[in-house]
Amino acid sequence: MIFSDTYAIFWREMKRYRKSKSGVIIRLIQPAVWILVMGNIFAGTQPLIESVGFDGEYIEFMAPGVIILTAIFTSIFGGVNTLWDRRYGFMNKALTSPISRSSIALGKMLAISMIAAFQASLILGIALAIGVSMPHLWMIGPIMAIVILFSIGFSGISVMLAAAAKSQETFWGVINFLGMPLFLLSPALFPLALMPDWLASIAAFNPVTYTVVLVREMMSGFVEGWSAILSVSVLVVFSLAMLGLASYVFTRDVNKPF
Repeated sequence: MIFSDTYAIFWREMKRYRKSKSGVIIRLIQPAVWILVMGNIFAGTQPLIESVGFDGEYIEFMAPGVIILTAIFTSIFGGVNTLWDRRYGFMNKALTSPISRSSIALGKMLAISMIAAFQASLILGIALAIGVSMPHLWMIGPIMAIVILFSIGFSGISVMLAAAAKSQETFWGVINFLGMPLFLLSPALFPLALMPDWLASIAAFNPVTYTVVLVREMMSGFVEGWSAILSVSVLVVFSLAMLGLASYVFTRDVNKPF
């Protein structure tokens, strides 16, 4: 029963996304600007990147970070649909039906993750089109799988906040507080080796760090075994933790007044 319930919510969210053509374009603007503009602005930092062992242009170093930036903001903003569902009555109808509340949360998270992977794939396409090299194109599939796994964790945060928030202002305030700092506190734009030691130590606890490093290795074609195992392990633990926590918070708080 939980699988069919989850699929029903998942499919509803996907149909909602399909109807929002303008939303697809809007979500692409910021990461496209990052990769096209910032990649050229910081091109002069290539010697710094090379000094820590990355052989390639700065834009190739930055591209995986922008792909993950897309996944972060698509997934962490995805919970806004839950806010609308609470405000305009759909959530009340869903809660009075036999569907389990955990299925509602899970269906929304899976849909957000798939949308994040689709958006990230478009940014990856832009990166390849402007000359970012990727020796093994077959790695696109595994990269998208990593993006989905990563996005499940952030979509869990988003759905959890949307269920517990008492107002839209609370939701947007917390989301904006989390999104960009977590992105900047990672090796998305510059290697950890160039950060102050105290900042690099904090970044070691950031799941974005492990995802960016893994995707960068996959795009460059040089995946280090133990590093990849560590990164995947961190992502699995992060995603499962957020999955369980989001399900609990959603079940507990979604029917509270909004």
